[in-house]
Amino acid sequence: MYRNKLILAALSSTLIFGAAAGAGHAAPGDGPRQHAGMHGPGPAAFREITYVRMLKQFDANKDGQVTKEEATAGLDKVFAAIDTNKDGSLTPGEIHEYQKTQMQAMKDQRKQDAGETKKADTAAATPEDNDQARPPRGGHDGHDGHHWMRHGGNFMRASMMMHRVDTDQNGQISKQEAVAAFDKLFARMDRNKDGVISIDDMPDRPLL
Repeated sequence: MYRNKLILAALSSTLIFGAAAGAGHAAPGDGPRQHAGMHGPGPAAFREITYVRMLKQFDANKDGQVTKEEATAGLDKVFAAIDTNKDGSLTPGEIHEYQKTQMQAMKDQRKQDAGETKKADTAAATPEDNDQARPPRGGHDGHDGHHWMRHGGNFMRASMMMHRVDTDQNGQISKQEAVAAFDKLFARMDRNKDGVISIDDMPDRPLL
């Protein structure tokens, strides 16, 4: 559960330049299913996760679908939140600070949730939900290795995504570049080409 929240947070905080990854991964019919891991979720999973994130953030009238207008308004808000110096471009530093703030907010929320349901969490604790229960995976005590796998991998993926969106290769993402990347993502996700992103656009996959 916590791992899924991390993925959603990462998509939320990198939604602008993550559009390039979605356009690159998602091909018609989705192709072979990929396993989640160092390379991130596969095309179908990426689309599903992004759809859920868009619904939570961009579906202003809560009708279960995201129009192009709602998506554009959402993009404007995310861009403005990252662009702290209001110069119309996003630098790697601004993106990093935004991600850090979002992740810290998630950690704080996780601690609060854990405190409110401490007994239930203790009874249902599993290696997936509790980092302390995981066996060592490298480093001096295992923790350093796990830290790099989680945060270092995210950094590398974010760097590659930014490289794709930064089409003029000036080290920043302009509003025009962000809009262009986001338009590609919207068009790719709108599989039935009805002008909105809805559950009808999601791949048909078994629950288990």
